[in-house]
Amino acid sequence: MKAMLRESVVPFVLERTNQKRVIRSAKINIFGPCEAEVDEILHGVARPDQKLSLGICVSFPWMQVTLRAEADNDEAAIDLLVPAARTVRERLREYVFSVGEAGMFDTVAELFRERCLTLSLAESCSGGLIAKGLTDIPGSSAYFLEGLVTYSNDSKMRLLGVPPDLLNISGAVSSECASAMSKGVRQVSGSDLGLAVTGIAGPDGGSEDKPVGTVFISLAAPDGCWTKRFQFNGSRDDIRTMTAWTALDWLRRYLLQRA
Repeated sequence: MKAMLRESVVPFVLERTNQKRVIRSAKINIFGPCEAEVDEILHGVARPDQKLSLGICVSFPWMQVTLRAEADNDEAAIDLLVPAARTVRERLREYVFSVGEAGMFDTVAELFRERCLTLSLAESCSGGLIAKGLTDIPGSSAYFLEGLVTYSNDSKMRLLGVPPDLLNISGAVSSECASAMSKGVRQVSGSDLGLAVTGIAGPDGGSEDKPVGTVFISLAAPDGCWTKRFQFNGSRDDIRTMTAWTALDWLRRYLLQRA
C-alpha cells in the first residue's frame, strides 16, 4: 500500500493539482522541562499566517518539537524553517539533546566516542537499565567498560568498597553512598568516568525523609565528583525510567563541557 501511494496515487494527484505546495519539517528532541514550560518558552515561534506551524509531542520521558513549513517551492520552505529551528534551539538551549531521529542514548554514545573517554556504572534502583540502554547501541564497547548492579548493601561494600559505617549512618539511599559508589566503580574499573544511582523506586520502602521516588545520582570524574538528590513521581517503572534518563542527561551535559 505504501508503494502504491508513493508511486501511483501521489503522482496522480499532483499532476491534477493546479498549485503544488512544498512541505518541509524539522524535529528537535528535548528532555527536562514540562510541556507547559516548553509551550511558554516557544511562544511566538509559529507563524500560521506564513504557513509555519509548531507542535509539541510528549513521549515520556522526553518531548519532540516539530516545525512544519509549507511554501510554493523548496527554497521558500527552507527559508521559513531554518531560522525557526535555530530560534527553538536557542530558546531551549541545554534542554535540547538531539535533532532528527537520534535518541538520548545515541547522543551520549556519540559524545563518548568523540571525547575518547570511558565509562563504568554502579546501579541500584535502576537495576541495570542504564547499562542496557547504552549496550543496545552498536559499538558501545569502545567506551563502556562495565556495569555493576549493586542492589544489596553487601554488594555495595564488597564490589564498590562502600564503608559499612557510611551505610549504617547515612543509609544506602543517600548522597554519601552515591558518591562512594561512583568513586568506587571508577576505581575498580579504571574508567575515566564513574556514574552511580541509588534510590527508592517503590511502591514500598519510602519514609518521611526519603519518600518513594527519592534518587541520588553521582558522577565521578578526573576533575571532581558531583552528587545530587532528585525527587521523581509516578509508578515504579516511571521512577526507574526517569532515573536512567536524568543520569544520561547529566553525562551528556558533562561531556559537552569537555569539547
